[in-house]
Amino acid sequence: MRVTLFSHESDVDGIFSSSIGLIRYPQARTFFLDYSKESFMKIINQIFFSNESQEKNIFIISDLGFNDSLLSIFKSTFLGCKKSNNEVIWVDHHPWSNNTIDEVKPFVELILDNSGIKCAAELMYERFLLDNAYAKHLANLAHTIDFFTKSQYLTPLPEIIRYYLNFNDSYERLAKLALKISKGILWDIDMSEDYTKYEILRDTDKKRVLNDLKIKEINELNVVFVRSSPYIQTSLFSEEVFNLTNADAAIFYGKNGKISIRRNNDKIDCNAIALNLIDGGGHKFAAGGTLRSDPNKLEDIISEIEQIIHKL
Repeated sequence: MRVTLFSHESDVDGIFSSSIGLIRYPQARTFFLDYSKESFMKIINQIFFSNESQEKNIFIISDLGFNDSLLSIFKSTFLGCKKSNNEVIWVDHHPWSNNTIDEVKPFVELILDNSGIKCAAELMYERFLLDNAYAKHLANLAHTIDFFTKSQYLTPLPEIIRYYLNFNDSYERLAKLALKISKGILWDIDMSEDYTKYEILRDTDKKRVLNDLKIKEINELNVVFVRSSPYIQTSLFSEEVFNLTNADAAIFYGKNGKISIRRNNDKIDCNAIALNLIDGGGHKFAAGGTLRSDPNKLEDIISEIEQIIHKL
């Protein structure tokens, strides 16, 4: 039996979801993806070509919200998967439309939570390793980071993940990290050495970014626009930005057109903004997507976000 794990690449919840999967299936292959159509096509292709195999396949997709624009091709792929006696299990805590659930449910085991109180790692733990104390610990740690509860200490793993995404071999680095975590290693000398290098790059970029903040009042919301950096972990940095500006929401934008959205209170739903972007998705506390406007023109970015918030 072959097992393949697909999970979100850029945060602790995605990595820990994969680690919990590896505790259950140590032989599994791991893939770390973002929310782009290209990433979802990788899932589709892996499943499609496995349907020719005589060996049974299990595909576990975690911490990745469904891309509705690919519904028809996903359905045909899932249908072929079911005919081949392969299994697809989709574990997610992002909002799904009722139509998508109805269309996909006949072919896929869906482990979803729309309550907004669970992260994907918690759902992975409940589905695959309910009696495993270490998997429960990982799920609790992921919840702490994903919902910013600060209820327990975690090593600087969120920033290590951010750092590894900058390398050409980021896939291998993340896969190695997930495997270490599945074996109970949450920090070691290699991570410590990497973190020392990372801190220098992060702190240099922080000084530059904080000098370029722009705050805009939109519908009685104070929204701060922050240039993102490949060396800054957005969720952690958002706390510094909010402490400095007392803004209600933060939009982190980059040259590639991708943005991350964070909030400082419940006046706005981050996911509601993201769903109006290209390939947008996330949850109330944190979300992201791709802009339609020119990412090199801040005024265009502000105008696009302003129109979305007015619409909401």
